[in-house]
Amino acid sequence: MIIDNLDKIIGLVGLIMGIELVAIAIFTASILYFRNPVIAGLIGNFSFLTMGLGLLGIAINHEKK
Repeated sequence: MIIDNLDKIIGLVGLIMGIELVAIAIFTASILYFRNPVIAGLIGNFSFLTMGLGLLGIAINHEKK
């Protein structure tokens, strides 16, 4: 059963790692711009959260069809 979904699992792990890299890049850019680690952390976490929720929403819509 898990072997049948192995490609989906590997793809999902890759997408999450890509999202995390984008969040790190946004965090780095915002810490260079704002010079405040608290604001940069909030921006980085919020961007990761919204990208993750968007990916989850797309996956749920894809499974419904």
